[in-house]
Amino acid sequence: MSEITITEKSTDVKPLDRYSYSKISCYKQCPFKFKLKYEDKNYLFSANIATDFGSLVHSIEEDIAYAIQNVQPINYIVLKNKFILECRKIAQKYPIDFFNQDKSGRTYQEKMYLYLNSSIYRLENFMQQHPELKIVGIEQKFEYDYDGVHSFSGSIDRAFQNIITGEIIIQDIKTWSVPAQNSELKAPLQFAVYMMAAEKLWGVPFNKIKCEYDLPLCDTTQAALSEDIVSDSKPVLDKLFKGIQQENFKPTITALCHWCEYNPLTNPCILDTKPEAVCPYFSTWQKSGDNVRDTLIAWKDLSSVAIDRQFCISQLRQQMTNIN
Repeated sequence: MSEITITEKSTDVKPLDRYSYSKISCYKQCPFKFKLKYEDKNYLFSANIATDFGSLVHSIEEDIAYAIQNVQPINYIVLKNKFILECRKIAQKYPIDFFNQDKSGRTYQEKMYLYLNSSIYRLENFMQQHPELKIVGIEQKFEYDYDGVHSFSGSIDRAFQNIITGEIIIQDIKTWSVPAQNSELKAPLQFAVYMMAAEKLWGVPFNKIKCEYDLPLCDTTQAALSEDIVSDSKPVLDKLFKGIQQENFKPTITALCHWCEYNPLTNPCILDTKPEAVCPYFSTWQKSGDNVRDTLIAWKDLSSVAIDRQFCISQLRQQMTNIN
């Protein structure tokens, strides 16, 4: 795996605050979750079938890309056996989720067969259809100075370069069940972060960099709809950094609370193992048709968090005692 460090030195003695796309995205999703995780250093392991399956697909795609880049034969038999064995482990780990249909109407078992039968060949077919492209980045690491105060680091799943025009095409692999809505494709912050990295990695201006999501399970790709992703995204990024600087950590209450690792309803072990990480402001929605905006405790301000958390924990423990 190649690594190119492209950090630009700051004249300030103070080191840059390091950010990844996932870190800034966490603040955008829920400022209070950002506080619990990155400000308070409560790092909790949170696994689910979507991330495990997605990581497996990324691993197979990476192996295929390296074989193509090095002009080596792709051993699909070995790759398929690896994929099947790992899928069996996922099925054992998530027996209910593996055989239940998701919003696309498919189970993970069906997704497994879809990938084995057709999706696994997509990259090789794509390269054959586009002989003008060469792979220049596979899990390409980067780090750069964003604004003299913050830096971005991370890795790009895949990058191609057009040997005729010099254009760079960045692909981010997503194992989504259905394509994204147009509203989600206007100017994804992830693409902006990657484009700023690509400009420094390969010395190509923004107007010669394209970004797209590669969706193996949907047999399609989706590009951003904005004509200038970086210019459209920078005001958003600057606003997010300003919110963090001003310690604006008001929680965002959505259905996503149901899957949050800091939610004591869906992660009850946190009450005993990491009580200081409990979020008292989670949505009580439990896939049962309740109002997503309903919460156990309403947000007031940061000074009330300790008292709200104590009340939340005592209430939930009392409920557990009553049930038992």
